[in-house]
Amino acid sequence: MKNKKKGFTLIELMLVVSIMLVLMGFMIPKFSAYHNKVKETKAVNIAKQIQTAAMASYGYNDGKFIKTDITGNITTLTSLKEVGVDDVQVNEDGQSVNVNYVSDETEYTLTIDAAQNTCIVKRGGNTVFSE
Repeated sequence: MKNKKKGFTLIELMLVVSIMLVLMGFMIPKFSAYHNKVKETKAVNIAKQIQTAAMASYGYNDGKFIKTDITGNITTLTSLKEVGVDDVQVNEDGQSVNVNYVSDETEYTLTIDAAQNTCIVKRGGNTVFSE
């Protein structure tokens, strides 16, 4: 009777590990792209919450944006504790507002124009979302 050992040789194990490393090398950029997309989607969702709060203020004030009311509504009506709203700028006509906020350590600008019924989210001058 022959004693035959069961198992893998060292070369077979090294080959499997090297194949796995090559496949992981292809997948890492994909995961990075998915991670960036998730951050962008989170920022857009935050912008929609801010837009809802701003439009509530707009409705309460007879069709005008008022900075203090918008800021109050953002803190009252949304659950944005980890998001920093840096600045709220109301244009002279009171029909549009710019809100600067931070999401995942990235600065975004939300522009709401009630007269044209538009909402634009920008990151570094590039449009991320437009509605």
